[in-house]
Amino acid sequence: MSILDHKAQAYDAEIPVLIVGAGACGMTAALAVSEQDVEVLLLERDTKPSGSTSLSSGFIPAAGTRWQHEKVIKDTPVLFAKDIQNKAKGKADPELVQLTTESAAPTLEWLSDHHGIPFELLEGFLYPGHSKLRMHAVPEHTGASLLHRLNESVVRRKLPLLCEAIVSDLFVDEMQKIQGVKVLRSNGSMETIGCQTMILACNGFGGNPELLNRFIPELAGMDYFGHLGNQGNAVSWGESLGAELRDMGAFQG
Repeated sequence: MSILDHKAQAYDAEIPVLIVGAGACGMTAALAVSEQDVEVLLLERDTKPSGSTSLSSGFIPAAGTRWQHEKVIKDTPVLFAKDIQNKAKGKADPELVQLTTESAAPTLEWLSDHHGIPFELLEGFLYPGHSKLRMHAVPEHTGASLLHRLNESVVRRKLPLLCEAIVSDLFVDEMQKIQGVKVLRSNGSMETIGCQTMILACNGFGGNPELLNRFIPELAGMDYFGHLGNQGNAVSWGESLGAELRDMGAFQG
């Protein structure tokens, strides 16, 4: 992956918002962008939308949802944030924790109301670290089903999604702002796409032995059961552009 100069670059296509990664995160972002009447394009490296969510249970923690209210469970984003900090021993970024805990419930209800994705509250036992029942899931209780429903919403809204499209290079301006990407297609051809905004939704680096050895050497050589597409592209790109890295040694396993 290279960082290339944007000057005088003529792009094959241009789009206001470009999203790298068509998993649950990327498709949710695309749906949100499209509701603002802004054009968006999803790029996915695999032959079809997949990612870590498709391999997971698809359970989503959220505090203060209507599904909790139906079960008379009193929960708040503040309590959710407290649970996160207790689990992380106070090391989690307070602003990110607040953003996550305050956004989770409205996001689930928006996906349900605007895109017809049904959620239910999981009952029976408390998940580790949570003081309230706050895990939500689609009826099938699988990440693959959640991803399928998100993909159906993307298709219904006719949002463009290119599979087998691997971002190989970034074009940046003198302020280090991303202005476009170079994309490798499955037939070996290269395309360039300009953008005003790029959203990185390409997950972590669990599938990259080199980055694992660098950041979490105690996991080097261990079996990895996540998505092999998690190559740490966002980490590498961000670092190349001068972004600060934090908490790179944290893991659960």
